[in-house]
Amino acid sequence: MYIDTSLNSVSTILANLYQSFHEAAMRCIEYVRVLSRVRTTCSSLLIKTVDNIIALAYVMLQRRSRSRSDRQKVAVQSVISRRQLQWLACKAFVAVFQRRQTQHRVLLVWLEKSLAAVRISDTAERQLLESVTQR
Repeated sequence: MYIDTSLNSVSTILANLYQSFHEAAMRCIEYVRVLSRVRTTCSSLLIKTVDNIIALAYVMLQRRSRSRSDRQKVAVQSVISRRQLQWLACKAFVAVFQRRQTQHRVLLVWLEKSLAAVRISDTAERQLLESVTQR
């Protein structure tokens, strides 16, 4: 429902996705904090987890669009690209993990590289994405 183009604007859909990634990042950092009392968390595990979250989100969006009629399917797919999804996820995880940057330097470097890899060259698209992260 929160990604339905017939109920929400594009900016609302992108904001909903960003908020979901931000919440996932908050949960992730809390799990890492609690688990660190017992065992240190490997950076590669965190990187793999974030990468899997992004992949799963994209698959779920594609499934959602495939379950709709052809007309609505095109609308959902044209609204959210894999590149946009990855950008939103990386921004959300950077915002959360930046607070503990000395403990998660490797993850932050990977996130910055991922952001660089999904360059948003269109000014309007970049402004739209950045505006949803500012809310």
